[in-house]
Amino acid sequence: MKSILISGCSTGIGRATALFFSAKGYRVFAGVRRSGDAESLRAADEAGNIEPVMLDVTSAEQRQAMADHLDGTLGDAGLDVLVNNAGVGKGAPLEFVDPEMVRQTFEVNVMGPLLLTQSLLPLVRKARGRIITVGSIGGKIAGPINGAYGMSKFAVEAFCDVLRAELAPQGIEVSLIEPGPIETPMLLGVPEMVEEVKATMPTEAMTLYGDQIRKVAGYFASLGKRASPPLEVARVIERAAESARPKTRYRVTVDAKIGVVLKWLLPDRAFDFVNDLQMR
Repeated sequence: MKSILISGCSTGIGRATALFFSAKGYRVFAGVRRSGDAESLRAADEAGNIEPVMLDVTSAEQRQAMADHLDGTLGDAGLDVLVNNAGVGKGAPLEFVDPEMVRQTFEVNVMGPLLLTQSLLPLVRKARGRIITVGSIGGKIAGPINGAYGMSKFAVEAFCDVLRAELAPQGIEVSLIEPGPIETPMLLGVPEMVEEVKATMPTEAMTLYGDQIRKVAGYFASLGKRASPPLEVARVIERAAESARPKTRYRVTVDAKIGVVLKWLLPDRAFDFVNDLQMR
């Protein structure tokens, strides 16, 4: 019975991935932050292979407790797959963004995968397993009003590139998943987040950036209508976990694939123009 640890399983991609791998017969350690989310996962787990574990990736105490638990449970067999999935995303114009919000975004989206990987790498090494990180197409294409999230996801790209090179001699494969629009609470909650930004920004910010904020809100609302289900990402994670020679990057959704091609083909200002047109 192969084992997999997935962070951020309360909702969205993490929850779908935990249930998907449980149905495949994996022993799933599903990181959640609330006891209610643990109970909800157990109730939905028809295969009965999920063990929820309390895991806030920013908590050193919870990371250590989880690593100790897995070490005692899995022993010399080690951990077959680590999926760094937990993430957050909020936006605001960079001129007025709350520095504490940026720090918190980096704590979860960048330091989270780094520190969780540090905690579990000895167990992954025992199994000669895989490390898979869920990034975002936002790590390739950065847009207005979404700076903190984009900055963090660009950093995740570098994290995976470096980790892959460092672990290659040890036979440990590292893959990065780059989803486009997915039906998750993060994406579907963008309109509410935008209203919060508008309510907390000073008058000057709305004068300078109000039009951009409204365009971005409308654009994300349209993305939500054509977003793909989280199960689509879970199936791609399966390929990264089980392929004999996994890809270094997997792009999920047509939007992500087209966006990367356009970013590669077009000069920066031409791409900015096309990106602005999409938001109108």
